[in-house]
Amino acid sequence: MSDITARKVAEEGTAVDIGSLRSRSEQQGVSDRRPITVPADRYTSAAFAALEAERMWPRVWQLATTLDAVARPGDVTEFTVGRLSAIVLRDQQGVLRAFQNVCLHRGIELCHGSVRGLTELRCQYHRWCWNLDGDLKEIPSRRDFGVVDNEAYALRALAVDTWGPLVFVNFDPEAMPLAEYLGGAPADAAHQGLDDFRCRVQVTVPVPANWKTTADGFSETLHVQGLHPELLHIYDDLDSDQVVWTHAARSRQPYGRPSPRLRPTPSDQEIWNAFAAVFSSRVGLDPADPGPVPTVDEQHPLLSVMATQLRAARAAAGLDLDRFSDEALMTLDQYNIFPNITVLVFPDLLSVLRARPGDSPDECFLDAFQFDRVAPGDDTERTPPLCVELPLGEASFGLVLDQDFALLRHAQRGLHQPGLTRITLAQEEVRVLNTHRNLERYLGIDPSEIEGDHLLG
Repeated sequence: MSDITARKVAEEGTAVDIGSLRSRSEQQGVSDRRPITVPADRYTSAAFAALEAERMWPRVWQLATTLDAVARPGDVTEFTVGRLSAIVLRDQQGVLRAFQNVCLHRGIELCHGSVRGLTELRCQYHRWCWNLDGDLKEIPSRRDFGVVDNEAYALRALAVDTWGPLVFVNFDPEAMPLAEYLGGAPADAAHQGLDDFRCRVQVTVPVPANWKTTADGFSETLHVQGLHPELLHIYDDLDSDQVVWTHAARSRQPYGRPSPRLRPTPSDQEIWNAFAAVFSSRVGLDPADPGPVPTVDEQHPLLSVMATQLRAARAAAGLDLDRFSDEALMTLDQYNIFPNITVLVFPDLLSVLRARPGDSPDECFLDAFQFDRVAPGDDTERTPPLCVELPLGEASFGLVLDQDFALLRHAQRGLHQPGLTRITLAQEEVRVLNTHRNLERYLGIDPSEIEGDHLLG
């Protein structure tokens, strides 16, 4: 995909199937393409962060919470990103709503954290009060204010919509619909049945890195060979399929077979051992001693043996996965939603990562939402997830994600070195490039900042 084509994608919302990325293991020789470079100070500059706060964060759709957190009338939760703050709630009639989190008297925030069973929103400072539909309900000492137009003092509504169990908000009153913003992602993920997932845990950790540094780590797979050697035994990192829409992109990642990078090809037992190490909690195997690999033959290839183990382990926990093929069970769909959301979905597992800006360009908050699947049509009432805040290093998200998080501090420090003025992107890093294309559009930055007539794909 040429630089010009990439710009056209960002402007027109065209879905681009990155065909050359599907079979990198088959490519021969050295390409005549040159890498695209991006200014490194986008990750470290206070001025750039201020521009994001002014021009980007108030205009993009952002993951605010989950349906589980606001399932019942009177459920109210707070969402913050930088200086922006929102209230997301379910009103007394069961309507999902979102408002700017501010009392219209003196500008105090109305809501902190999550609350259940509210019938009104009352300011703790001077006791102004609103109904859950945003209408002004009461002004104490109202006579002192003179004539007050109730409609003019209704809470400032935000656009709110959902994708599966995810609740998004947008502070821009002229924002495009969420369905348009997500492009082809919802249709692409339809086979996964996202509505059947329930959020069980939401963990927030402060991270010593820019929000883009954090999000970029989940927007490419080149780092697998260096950071996740265990994955190379069970993940074909050279043959992922990627597709890019305007604000969203997807990488379809095949598990159950080793990377073509490995020479010699790992034995079935080595692959089985890696399978247990990476997916022990899902497949019911001891990560340190999974035992001998089951019988593998023409009727029972290794991928099917691993899928069978996964099905059995999940069935023992009450989850029927028989409707999914072996290939589907062993395939990860990863969706990157601009600017800061990563959606990781296997048929039995949904994890969502969100990176929010911190107090400086070198800080952010990483939120991890963990979901469990229920049976299709299960009408069990959604319940609020367990929400915890932990220091980085005290929360474990599994072998692979823990490896990602441990590297972030070093990634951010490296971006400050005076000899590094630009980061360099390979063709596989098209999802990182898409983030910068969108940043350029929202911030009004001339795309010519990306040097030369480079080609990508």
